[in-house]
Amino acid sequence: MKKQAIQSANPIFATKDGSTIFKKFGYSPAVRAGDFIYVAGQIGLNPDGSMPEDDEGQIVNAFDRLKIVIEEAGASLDDIVELVSYHVGLQRHLARFVEIKSGYIREPFPTWTILEIAGLARPGLVIEIKAVLYAPR
Repeated sequence: MKKQAIQSANPIFATKDGSTIFKKFGYSPAVRAGDFIYVAGQIGLNPDGSMPEDDEGQIVNAFDRLKIVIEEAGASLDDIVELVSYHVGLQRHLARFVEIKSGYIREPFPTWTILEIAGLARPGLVIEIKAVLYAPR
């Protein structure tokens, strides 16, 4: 089985130097391996690269970014079979996360692993979401 890196040209992922966050740190936003697509963790930055001041804004942005990568890979949110979310301050925003998630993830629900962590790559970030999809060609 060959793997295929899925790249993104969406300006939401651009860095100040004109590259993308993926090229800057040397990873792919998604990789297809057979009928599965593995989507890298998506954080909750605004389209201009700034950080929302509230958890809710970050959660919505992270789901929006996840959706962009999934669609660029030729799939949809309905193809998710596994969802993993990493939270800083989980108890502070878990109830709201579940409400927001329900606007993106529908039945039949994927598996979901929820992890509280001490921090993410950029201070102030509170959420990162990754996914595995089953999307036969």
